[in-house]
Amino acid sequence: ILILTVQDGLAGDFKKGIAAYRKGHNTIALREWEPLARQGHANAQYNLGVMYDKGHGVPRNKTTAIKWYKRAAEQGVAIAQYNLGVIYEKGSGVRKNYKMAVKWYTSAAENGNANAQNNLGVMYMRGLGVPKNFQTVAKWFKRAAEQGKASAQYNLGTMYEKGMGIPQDKNFAFKWYKRAAEQGITIAQFKLGLMYKRGQGIPKEYSFAHMWWSIAAKRGHKDAKTNRREIENIMSPSQIKKSQTLFLECQAKKYKGC
Repeated sequence: ILILTVQDGLAGDFKKGIAAYRKGHNTIALREWEPLARQGHANAQYNLGVMYDKGHGVPRNKTTAIKWYKRAAEQGVAIAQYNLGVIYEKGSGVRKNYKMAVKWYTSAAENGNANAQNNLGVMYMRGLGVPKNFQTVAKWFKRAAEQGKASAQYNLGTMYEKGMGIPQDKNFAFKWYKRAAEQGITIAQFKLGLMYKRGQGIPKEYSFAHMWWSIAAKRGHKDAKTNRREIENIMSPSQIKKSQTLFLECQAKKYKGC
């Protein structure tokens, strides 16, 4: 993703690059941004990184992309810091280095990048480049979740459900699973079915359990199909009918407010 917002006194040339890029004239955009990048324009440096990373207007060159990402990252561009974290975590164009990944994820996370916050939580959970620390995991998942990062919302729900790094709280687990489910996270939809079936964090309601399992099953979750079939054995015909209506309504609302 390119930065297409204007910055400082060099805005005119940067805007020309934006206009060219939006018209699909990548070579012209590159020609406008490269001099700015060499003069220290952070957003132009980041954009050059993307162009070389993706091969837009130039032959793809990971080494050159990393050079420009680093220059932008050192000036505090959060998305450049995040990209470097991904590069070092995956070993893309550089030797895999989890400590460097954590360094750049931390910089980006502290600058408010939700993807970096989520990934940093994963690094602390798995002990990659840092010692395992579930309290730190919960902190970063929470920050990302509050910004709307769906996978972080699911991850935070799991932390609350199991009491990992934070006090166990089924109500909060339900809350965060629900937010993730509304964004289409299938495993969160499946987990909501379990919570409705068991009455965890929400009053027991078989119709809603059946509904969420129907949604997850339609998205390919095999256990949801099994659970839906099993719960039908203890549901009344009216409950099943209600669930089918809820399912159609929820699909129409794209999972929001179900």
